Amino acid sequence: MLIALAATLVSTLLTVSVTPTAAAERQPLARIPNPTTASLEATNGPLATATYAVPNPSGYGSGTITYPTAGGSYPGVVLMPGYQGTQQNLQWLAPRLASWGFVVLNVGTHTLTDDPASRGRQISAAGTQLLSFSSASGNPIHGKVNGTLGAAGHSMGGGGVMAALRDDSRFKAGVPLAPYNPNQNFSGVTDPTFFMTCQSDPVAHGNTYALPWYNSMSQAEKLYIEVPGDHLCPMTGYGNKAKQGKWIVSFFSRWLYGDTRFSPFLCGAAREADKNNASLVTRWQDTCPL
Repeated sequence: MLIALAATLVSTLLTVSVTPTAAAERQPLARIPNPTTASLEATNGPLATATYAVPNPSGYGSGTITYPTAGGSYPGVVLMPGYQGTQQNLQWLAPRLASWGFVVLNVGTHTLTDDPASRGRQISAAGTQLLSFSSASGNPIHGKVNGTLGAAGHSMGGGGVMAALRDDSRFKAGVPLAPYNPNQNFSGVTDPTFFMTCQSDPVAHGNTYALPWYNSMSQAEKLYIEVPGDHLCPMTGYGNKAKQGKWIVSFFSRWLYGDTRFSPFLCGAAREADKNNASLVTRWQDTCPL
């Protein structure tokens, strides 16, 4: 009886001392403090990051992975540029997302003129390679990707994001930025989607592409934000990156992690200063509460 009791006591003590560390390894959210407006609008989040240049891209042109250095596994996010674009197009977003707990593969396309359908296929190929790297012992991101994928893209890259959401069930949330993809039907997309468009866009105005897609997606959680600027407004060096970053980080955190701590910045009181600022937002629609 005493031996059994002692064994139980030792087992309990071991559980108490070991479990929190193991849980933290499995649950990176434990490392992410409660978000605030100030922390989400800062250039970088709470986690340290590193980069890894993809040596042999498979199914896409080039790639740089930015990832949290802390242990644990995280959702993967693929970034896709637009027509004539390179990795520089969305370079501003990669470290911002990674520092909030995402493994980000910022890709370059096969050619600068690849159409939206090709970009959608390249998003899928990049997702496949991201998962394979996470499974490969010795790779810098071994064990870093938890199997959940999202994508963000600009212009034709945004059109590619929509194609990936429609055609590749591994992608669970998307952020098409000033998306362009003519003559397409995305009414069957059911994954959470955040459209961000530019008020003075002569190439891919929201009224032509994003808004009709938004209205047709009757089974998806959706967010639509139009901001001042032309077609370049989501790109590196343009627009209000503090606000754009806050919205994108919050959206992916809500839907790739299921972390409701980020919901108020999209649906709650914390969003009101943004939503009601006509110099910042010219149109806002959503399916709140998210």
